[in-house]
Amino acid sequence: MNPTEIFEAIEAIARAPFDAGEFPFAFAEATDNAKATISKLRNGTTNKSDLPGGVLVARKFHYAPALRGMTDVTLDALRGSKRTATAKPAILIATDGETVAAEHRASGDTLHCRFDEIGDHFGFFLPAAGKERYRAVEENPIDVKATGKLARLYDALVKANPDWATDARRHEMNQLMMRLIFCLFAEDVGIFPYNQFSRLVFSHAGNKGEEAREAILAAFRAMNLPKDRRAGLPAWTAELEYVNGGLFASGIDAPVFDPVAFRYLKDAAALNWREINPDIFGSMIQSVADPKQRAELGMHYTSVPNIMKVIGPLFLDDLDAEIEKAWDRPNGLRRALSRMAGMRVFDPACGSGNFLVVSYRELRARETRILQRIAELEGSTQVQMWSAIPITNFYGIELDDFAAETAKLALFISEYQANARFGEVFGQMPATLPLKEAARITCGNALRLNWDIVCPPPGEGEQVFIAGNPPFLGDNSRTDEQNADMEHVLAGTLDSYKRIDFVSCWMFKAANYTRGRSARSALVATNSICQGQSVGALWPHILVDGIEIGFAHTSFKWRNNASANAAVICVIVGLRNESRERKRLFSGDLGAVVSTINAYLLDGPNLFIHAEARSIFGLPYMEYGNKPTDDGNLILSEVEKDDLLSEYPEASRFVKKFMGSDEVVNGKVRYCLWVPDQDADEAAAIPALRARFDRVAAFRAASKAAQTRPAAAFPHRFRQAQNWARSHAILVPSVSSERRPYLPVERVGADVIPSNLNQVLYDAPDWCLALIASRLHLVWIATVCGKLKSDFRYSNTMGWNTFPVPHFTQDQLEQLSASARRIMKTRWSHYPATIAELYDPERMPDDLRQAHKENDDLLESMYIGRPFRNDTERLEKLFKLYAARMKQEAAA
Repeated sequence: MNPTEIFEAIEAIARAPFDAGEFPFAFAEATDNAKATISKLRNGTTNKSDLPGGVLVARKFHYAPALRGMTDVTLDALRGSKRTATAKPAILIATDGETVAAEHRASGDTLHCRFDEIGDHFGFFLPAAGKERYRAVEENPIDVKATGKLARLYDALVKANPDWATDARRHEMNQLMMRLIFCLFAEDVGIFPYNQFSRLVFSHAGNKGEEAREAILAAFRAMNLPKDRRAGLPAWTAELEYVNGGLFASGIDAPVFDPVAFRYLKDAAALNWREINPDIFGSMIQSVADPKQRAELGMHYTSVPNIMKVIGPLFLDDLDAEIEKAWDRPNGLRRALSRMAGMRVFDPACGSGNFLVVSYRELRARETRILQRIAELEGSTQVQMWSAIPITNFYGIELDDFAAETAKLALFISEYQANARFGEVFGQMPATLPLKEAARITCGNALRLNWDIVCPPPGEGEQVFIAGNPPFLGDNSRTDEQNADMEHVLAGTLDSYKRIDFVSCWMFKAANYTRGRSARSALVATNSICQGQSVGALWPHILVDGIEIGFAHTSFKWRNNASANAAVICVIVGLRNESRERKRLFSGDLGAVVSTINAYLLDGPNLFIHAEARSIFGLPYMEYGNKPTDDGNLILSEVEKDDLLSEYPEASRFVKKFMGSDEVVNGKVRYCLWVPDQDADEAAAIPALRARFDRVAAFRAASKAAQTRPAAAFPHRFRQAQNWARSHAILVPSVSSERRPYLPVERVGADVIPSNLNQVLYDAPDWCLALIASRLHLVWIATVCGKLKSDFRYSNTMGWNTFPVPHFTQDQLEQLSASARRIMKTRWSHYPATIAELYDPERMPDDLRQAHKENDDLLESMYIGRPFRNDTERLEKLFKLYAARMKQEAAA
């Protein structure tokens, strides 16, 4: 069930007569539990509630009926229930049929409302259906209700008119929905007389909507003409207002309404559109035309706090400082107003207009505040009748036609609401009709369009601020068309652009637009563009010819109206022309003024770290492990190994312990067949091995990879075999959790075959383990290697081979080796605990934590004579050492 369906089901419960015994099963059905689950609850098979009349669904909800007026007492009983503690339900709910008391256990938030109001609070109950809870949905359910009604209307129309679902008519369908939404909103907020559009259309549409198409067409045509130019239209259209503004200017058409579609149109008209919130509604309305998005209808939208992370440091914070400084000076405040009138906001990936809507609303709020203050200071009641911030100062590019139309509508709604607030404060507001102008939203491909034409460069007294959240797509996720777009933007400038994220194109174009102009940009991007090899590939071509990073937010989780990006790890990068103004670097909720922000989003030298084939600081050679490419035929589980050796004991000399990252971290046990070339014939004489080799040969020969097919000639061994260990090997998993305070590392004997999911030091001294197991090394890897989602991604060429170390004396190396052995010995004392268990930050043994602290203190004292104060100081030192080595190499 999607949230709209859940809302409708809970609303139906609220309208029905209350039955204390039936309520929990209706609630279970409304929160997406299967009929079989509900049946077992009814007969008591799975109901483990320990309260009288209670019903408990593990991890979903725990309900108990309350005596009249005792809902709070019953909620307390639910909180104290032992079964609540063990089953961990998301929601606790008690009701007496008149009032409801509920609690969201994860946050501790409570809900108290009348029973007949629970539909309006359906968002509170979404966790009982396994869906994340969003306050905006709870606070403004009209957006979800309206979107659900419109989605049903859309589906009914395309079912009755299949040709309207085709690409040829998609734009007309989109325009129809936007025009209907405008009319329904306008008649509820006073732009039109109350209920005017609905009353007239429904009065002339027939009992079942058989004339609805003709009525809607007549209404739309009338609203596009002044009242004295409506000859030939039905007489009843004379009542309708003249709208103009391009909304009804072209392509007026409508599909046929069958009785089902007509009923949904009436349902939509019955809602109170006055409460629509354009911040949320714009994102949600996009799902109307895309059933794939409806499963999370309203759940993921670009939240206002996240938008403020972009536009605050981009232009609002400086504007607020200017207003505060001039607060007691009318002329200073008027200068701020004049500056605001020249500010233009441009979102080159605007979607449904969230960034533009919030930017417009925030500027209008400041304008009203300034005008109020000027009136206070001058004792005047004379206030200008219009805003100095025109909607035409807001520009966008959007590829999807429906989203582009939605953005225009969302901005119109936002403009009307700002004007209405203006009227509440000053007693008068600008006339709304006829519409005079609109935001400048261009439907097209932002990577093919000339941004200078879409949003002309700023003139005298103007500033352009580029803000938005372009799409993130890695090299394996892009379509052929998107790859062609990347080539169009970046080819000829960036040599290795194919490996970096799609969002880089917007960063590149934003830098080019900003360079040398009164313009700045701030875009949300995946954090991958500020990590690993992407830095050296992209940023030397952005931070050039006067462009610098003026502010940045380091990695954080961003929620977006696209479900695929629901929890992507993002950064925000603000670009500007070089300036003496302060630079601000944000980490979480904390911000700091810094001297320089480099491409790694650090306060440090503007360096670009490149992969190295060997350690530039003289560390032992690190190689990745052995890659089988065998379709699993050279790998054995413990059971398979035992079965093989029980039947063919002579195969034991070809069986080795095999360790990938999972084996290192989680202690899993696997084996592999390891056959030197000189023993291939002997191994193949064992039937079970021969069968496996044959399958390997067939798999490799059929491979689409050209480099794999030749390996069919030696199916007895791994495709890439580089096990050089004579005494031991140090293994570092290629990917590991960001939760751990230290990188996982393991020392194994020469009889272990490391897989290619590890980076490996063969026969390296123990002090190397002390380096890898240090906090110092972890922060370097986190910064320069990049991450897989939020997990650390270890690279020999980017991480180990570039890791800066001072010149160690022999005595220092011996001390580090001893420290490494202490760490290993402490680990062994906790056998059979795995690395995953030992390095869980909440359960790490005190003695192991102490061993690591001593290792950190020892190592760091070799860098600066004392332990570092924090990770920032660690990185500053590492970057200085790296910069010094690059300078030496350049000189050499």
